[in-house]
Parts: sequence; structure tokens; C-alpha cells
Amino acid sequence: MKPKLVLHVCCAPDEAYVVHTLNADHELACFFCNPNISPFEEYAIRLKEARKVADHYGVFFAADDYLPELWEKSIAGVAGSSEGGERCRRCFSLRMRRTAAFCQANGWPSFTTVMSISPHKSIALLNECGIAAARESGVRYEPFDFKKKDGFLNSTILSKQLGLYRQDYCGCRLSRDERDHRGKNRKI
Repeated sequence: MKPKLVLHVCCAPDEAYVVHTLNADHELACFFCNPNISPFEEYAIRLKEARKVADHYGVFFAADDYLPELWEKSIAGVAGSSEGGERCRRCFSLRMRRTAAFCQANGWPSFTTVMSISPHKSIALLNECGIAAARESGVRYEPFDFKKKDGFLNSTILSKQLGLYRQDYCGCRLSRDERDHRGKNRKI
């Protein structure tokens, strides 16, 4: 019997590589939980693409409610911090807690996040948030590091093969604003 594992999914390209990698050895469920994504149109595109990946691999898929007010509340007071800092910690924590609660409510014993494939995300911070969330909900967090063995490069290749939408910011309005600011500075 394969071990059961929920994948917290942030986007289809990261999801595709992780599902492709783990599907043979795990019974997987994908849980799309991203109240941070803005605007709603971006959220809808990412949700559609994530569902497409799960369907492609024949993996169970569920999506949390879109509740951006939870994200805004979670980052209150630290919105001005830079990407990778306290606002990301709070964002990761929120999404990991909701994923752990999904596991607990649906009888899945463990979870991980596909976000560890990103070269822009701190593995230590993701693991810290995941472990704390798991402890609160009585489930396990599995600390994978999917960027090892060229995971990010392979996710890029696989997402092109599958024709997936690839975003150019983490998803939150603050990251989008930072991306836009960097773009304006390059044009000057």
C-alpha cells in the first residue's frame, strides 16, 4: 500500500513536476490553497491549470475557498517587508495551516508543499511552517526539497511539454508590484 500524501499546490508547473516525481510511490491528493493570489483572474487561471495537471496524472484534486481577506489579515503589519521575509513566513504559515486542516478533516495523514521546488523559496522557512502546522492539526509534514537534482529546471521543461501557464510572480499583490517595479527600472 502506497503512503498517502497531500500536496499543497501553489501553481501547475510546480505541481506537475512533483506529481510526476511522487505519483508512482505515493497515493497523492492535490490541495490548491492560495488566498494570497491576486487579482482573482490570476487565481482563476492558476486554479484551472492546477486542476488540469491533476486530471492529466489522474490524481485527486481539491481547492480551498478563495479567501484573500485571510491573507490580508495574516500579513497585516508586515506588508512592507521584502519578499522572502516576514510576510512570506506568515503567508506560508497560513497556507500550511489550511492544508494541515484539510488533511485532518479528510483523513490524510501527511502533507508537503510543492513550493520547495522554487529557487526563490527558503526550504528552512517552508519546513518550519509546515512542521508547526502539522503539529497543530495532528498530522505529519514531509520535508521534501524538490529543487534538488535540477527539480526547478525539470519543472520548467515538463510545464512546457504540458503547455502549462507559467506565472512570473509568486502570486500576491505585493510580489506583483515588486515585479512591475523591477520591470520599470529595467526600461529606464
